[in-house]
Amino acid sequence: MVLTVPAQAALQVYEFTASVSGLGDVRALTWAQSVSGRQEGSVISLGDRIVGRFAYDTTAKSTFNSGEWFPNPDTNTYFYSQAPSPANFFTFTILPSGHTVRVGDANAPVSSMSFTDSKPNIANMTDVLSFRSEVFNGESNSLNFTGSTANWVSNGGLPGHLSMADMGSASLHHDYYKPGGGRILLNATITSLNEIAITPVPEPGTWAMLLAGLTILGFSARRKRN
Repeated sequence: MVLTVPAQAALQVYEFTASVSGLGDVRALTWAQSVSGRQEGSVISLGDRIVGRFAYDTTAKSTFNSGEWFPNPDTNTYFYSQAPSPANFFTFTILPSGHTVRVGDANAPVSSMSFTDSKPNIANMTDVLSFRSEVFNGESNSLNFTGSTANWVSNGGLPGHLSMADMGSASLHHDYYKPGGGRILLNATITSLNEIAITPVPEPGTWAMLLAGLTILGFSARRKRN
């Protein structure tokens, strides 16, 4: 699949699959094999398949990092803009229930998100990259990746490429309320990650110059024919 974005954008888009690995029923104080989904009558079970997509812009600048407060920290976490953006989002659907979550764009039930990267002082782990939505009506969502071989973080810069081969772990977390009440904590293990090719297209100003050039060429051609 190929997507088009403005030429100046540095958009990274990935599709992923995951498998439900944990279902916690907070009201019952137990881990369950199956639970009610967010939609009335739906059921989510251990092992259910999840399909999703997420994107981020590598040109985003961190608005704050924990190292500003603690000199020479073992771990420095960078925070980025929480504004809704077509460049910063993730969405996923749990099958076969059809339970769907959209985070980040203007039409999403959760209309903002933030993401952090950090360099933890943990053995066999180089970096952590997390995409998190703010809690909305009791719901929260996150994608979490830990790096085992690659340094993703460079002064707060976001990674230009993600690969499962570089990861120590990859997971999804989704907390929500059932229709009849009671909170569910859903954990899933990401099983595949595929980068989507991006095709740059000219910015509006470039299009204007291109159209002007084509107009001049057309006028010149008509003069020659006359």
